[in-house]
Formats: sequence, C-alpha cells, structure tokens
Amino acid sequence: MELVIHQQIYYSNKNLVPLRDVAESLLALEAVIRQSPDVLDALFPGTKISSVDVFINELKSDSIWEDLIVKFVFGSQQKLDELINNIRERVGMDNLVRNPKLLSIVIITMVFAGATYFMLRDKKATPEQKSTIEANNNTIINIGAGLLEFDALEFKALIEGAVKDKDTLARNAIKVVRPAKRDPDASITFNGNSELMITPASIQAMPQVIPEPEDEQFVEDFPAIDLEIRATDLDSTKRGWAVVVPELGKNRVRLQIDPSINPEIIAEQRRFKGSVTVIFGYDKQNNKVPKLVFLRKIVDELANQ
Repeated sequence: MELVIHQQIYYSNKNLVPLRDVAESLLALEAVIRQSPDVLDALFPGTKISSVDVFINELKSDSIWEDLIVKFVFGSQQKLDELINNIRERVGMDNLVRNPKLLSIVIITMVFAGATYFMLRDKKATPEQKSTIEANNNTIINIGAGLLEFDALEFKALIEGAVKDKDTLARNAIKVVRPAKRDPDASITFNGNSELMITPASIQAMPQVIPEPEDEQFVEDFPAIDLEIRATDLDSTKRGWAVVVPELGKNRVRLQIDPSINPEIIAEQRRFKGSVTVIFGYDKQNNKVPKLVFLRKIVDELANQ
C-alpha cells in the first residue's frame, strides 16, 4: 500500500549553478527524505512505514525548480489507514496527499536539525550563525506545531529525537542548501509557500562543507607488556618498525623506539617485554584499537645484552 506526496522545491538563484551541486543536493534531499519515516512515526505513533522512494517529476533549470514525488510504502492497508486517520484527526484534512505542507515542514526541520547538530560541535561557528539558523528553524517549528496542535518544544524534540543517524543527516543537510550558498540572496522555498522557506540569511550562516572527523585518540601506558617484532629498520627509530602486541590484538602496529634504546638489540628478537606508551583509536565498528606503540624501555633480559 502506498501514499504518494508531491513536493516542489525552489532555489531562487539568479546565476547558473554547476550541475554537480544540483545533483549532490538532489541526492542529499533524497537521503533526508529517506530518514523521514522515523520522524513521521514519532509524530504519529504506531504507523510503520516500510520504505520510501523519491522520484523526479520535473526539473527546471531557470534558477532551480524541482518537482518531486515521494512514495511511502506501508506494510498493509491498515497501517496506511491508521496514518490517514491520525493525520485527519490532528490536521483536519482529508489526507496527507491533499496537503503536502506537513511533509515540507518535516523536511525543512530535519535540514535545520542536521545543520544545528553539526554547528554545535563546530568551534568555528559563531553565535550569530547559530542564532540566525535557530530563528528560521523556530518559525518552521511553530508552523508545524500549530498544524498538529503540539507544543513547539514537543514538536521540535520529537523530530530531532527521532533521527537515528545525526551525522549522516548533518552531511546531507549541508549538501541540500549548497547550491543556494552560491548566491547571497538565494532562498529555498517549498511548495510555493513563502512561510516554508529556508531564508538567505540561514543559508549563508550554514557551513559550506563538513570536514571529515578527526580520529578520536587517547594514550595509555603499559609498564611491561609482550611485544612481537614484525618489521625493522636499523636506519630509523621512527619509521619502518612494526610490532604485534598480543594483549591488545593480532594486527601489526607501527612502532617508534626511544632514542636511548639501541635498535640492534631488538632487531633480531621475536618477542620481548617492553615499557610502552600506546596511542589508541577506534575502527569503523567503534572498537578500540592500537594505532602507535612507543617503546620507552626494554624491561627483560635483553636490556642487559
């Protein structure tokens, strides 16, 4: 069972926009919409959406005018009926198809939520940037809260709390607005409704790009731990060395040697104990892994050789 909703998005750029920016913004907008079922379920509890598809109905190059078709797929007719009845009770309309305003509000609020999530961690973001975006966001939130007869803070909390992958949302939110950032006077309007607008000031306040996050690292000292040599370089104490630290894992780790240690003493050794400092990071599965081992001292019989 499907629910089909039209969404029209207008970027008021006066100058030509590179195709790459337009393509990336469309893909990012699709990605934002694909995260919306969790938000809709938070607003209308118990209505499960199985999947969502986004299609281009029409695209115009005069400025940027996008006509999209959003298709929500439900597991059963009952679930679809539950959503329509729930919306009818709250919004006072026959169905969501005849009033795409609600989905527009959800999308815009998600874009603001993504941008805000990033800017809260961005040390370069100024208070003025944050307040500009917040003011525009509050306008949209108040419209949505009034439409559904929610308290504004409740409406905002429901949408922001429903988003599971905030990092992905932040990246896509910035890409959605990127074409408009090329024109300081450009805005983004949904469905021809001037109330449902991401203003030029908000667009310019958003960051141009989101840098790749730096690896989170921390340091830990081990007074005596087994090391297994896997690679050596007698010409350097900083490069070319690698060890396995069985207590910490099976993978090879880069090794640096304190200048006070004669590298020839350990070059031919398979295993020995050392006093080390280990720099840890996280892998893609968020597992703690050693990134660098700094050998400060040999602590077994090798030290006497």
